Amino acid sequence: MILSQASAGDHVTLQTLPGHPALCQRLKAMGIKPGVRLEVIRRGRPGGILHLAHGMFEFMLRQEHARQMEVCADEAAHASSQPPA
Repeated sequence: MILSQASAGDHVTLQTLPGHPALCQRLKAMGIKPGVRLEVIRRGRPGGILHLAHGMFEFMLRQEHARQMEVCADEAAHASSQPPA
């Protein structure tokens, strides 16, 4: 799936970076690269920004860039946050 489709509270693993070279370089400088786990803290209004976290580091990302980034759902992290049945 793409990052812009993730819901608030989701934990995902980043697969690809956006195509914008300057943004790609900035994300890599912050340690955001394929293989890292991200948490979607909150979503802005439709078409707004995403508030993301990687460990203790938080950052914002525009929807247009999030649509260029592929992620896979981290089912283990999501399942562990669910209360036991």
